[in-house]
Amino acid sequence: MLELMEALRRTPFAKKIGRHLADVPADTAHSLHGLLAMHTFLLDAYLEQHPDSKLRQPPMDEVQAAAHIIDRQFRAETFRELRHLTETSGRYMPSCYVVRLYDWDTDMGRLQEMRGRLDGPACPDDPQQVQQLRERIWKAENRMVREAERILEGDQEIPLRQTYIEKLDAELQTLGWLARFPERIDDNRINRQLLDKYRILPGISPAEQYGQVEKAFRELDERLVRMTGRQPYADDLFESLRQKGPKPEKHISGVRQKEIDSTRKEQPEQSATGWRIKR
Repeated sequence: MLELMEALRRTPFAKKIGRHLADVPADTAHSLHGLLAMHTFLLDAYLEQHPDSKLRQPPMDEVQAAAHIIDRQFRAETFRELRHLTETSGRYMPSCYVVRLYDWDTDMGRLQEMRGRLDGPACPDDPQQVQQLRERIWKAENRMVREAERILEGDQEIPLRQTYIEKLDAELQTLGWLARFPERIDDNRINRQLLDKYRILPGISPAEQYGQVEKAFRELDERLVRMTGRQPYADDLFESLRQKGPKPEKHISGVRQKEIDSTRKEQPEQSATGWRIKR
């Protein structure tokens, strides 16, 4: 691969458009620059993890220029991967570029090792140990999912697809159901990964659990209000529960397409925030 990249840099076309990434504006970079930039970015990441490889370290200005060019040329694919990660609850395996971009190298390495143990001959025989391993996997997946959601929702220019919003709304409905029936939180049939995602702890006092459910519902409700422009549901829901009166049917009823804020319709992908280069 190193020889191939060097051969590309020596071609007459590369000489014509510019071989040094630091001299190329990101918004006018050619697709060949994008290929060279991806190689430079990932080579720098590899050398950080394998400092004894004896490969030559790319200059810092080249690495920084590579990151800007990649962000410009591959942003649509980056956001597609982030959406897929959130919509599969962390079970999607992002590309090595996205893993590096958001500093997930350590989490992804541990996650892959644990998945290998769970699905391979090294899987523990003790059911309790198996459950503990599953819980560690959930926690690693949830850390990446929460970060991906923060990135996707943090830029108003990023298009949020209906499938993404519907998934969050389904989770809001589950949280609302738990608010109505908090005694079911410790039921073994409840999605434990969802509880972990919203930091609802099993095995604690019912009052504490109810407080955690309410906090999680209110925070997710606020996020959906920002994304869709609809009215908030939380105050009416929890007031009705406190009064033990009839439950308003409109609450936790699902996001309707007409509630989606017109400003968040599909538009060209914008720059991903959050990348950082470590040396």
